[in-house]
Amino acid sequence: MLSEELLKQAVEELALALIDRLPEPEECQHQFSEKFECKMQMLLLNIWADPQKNELTKKY
Repeated sequence: MLSEELLKQAVEELALALIDRLPEPEECQHQFSEKFECKMQMLLLNIWADPQKNELTKKY
């Protein structure tokens, strides 16, 4: 059986290995469509407009 400390170390090593494989931020440029941007704005406005109905906003 693996100890909790050994599992923790393995998870940390895996996280670092995955992070190291990510591309640099400047290599990740993307232009979203205007339609997508509008949909996201509407979604965000709905989420923040009524915090009583939304679980996400209760955390902030």
